[in-house]
Amino acid sequence: MTPAPDQAAISTEASPNGASLAWVPWLQAGVTAMLVVLFLVIVVKSRQQNDTIRQLQERVQGLENSRALDRTTGLEQQLRSTVERLQAVERNGTRIDGLSRETANLRAELSKLRAARPSKAAPPKTDELPLGVPPLPPVRPPATAN
Repeated sequence: MTPAPDQAAISTEASPNGASLAWVPWLQAGVTAMLVVLFLVIVVKSRQQNDTIRQLQERVQGLENSRALDRTTGLEQQLRSTVERLQAVERNGTRIDGLSRETANLRAELSKLRAARPSKAAPPKTDELPLGVPPLPPVRPPATAN
């Protein structure tokens, strides 16, 4: 490569009016400065957008966490009420079992009393009655109309 000729020499040789190309270096410097400024603006805007995106992602994550917490709270309340109902059912089942046993015992006692009771034909003896209880009159069959 050959060394670059001097800028002043190019400007005087290229045009008949030597001063007309003196603005080219200034134009190059201006375009370069404008490109640098545009590059810096793009970098700054890119950073701002990244920050905005990060903030939005954090908000979305917070909302998702809040919704998940609400769902969890709702499920916990449902679980508590289900447990309370189950405990009530268990208590009622225990109570029913106790009442069933008591009913069975009462039925057994009733059947024993029925088996031990004297027949209807023979009135109880007066000496078997408690004190102060008068004996019952004998039962007569109803009269038949002929």
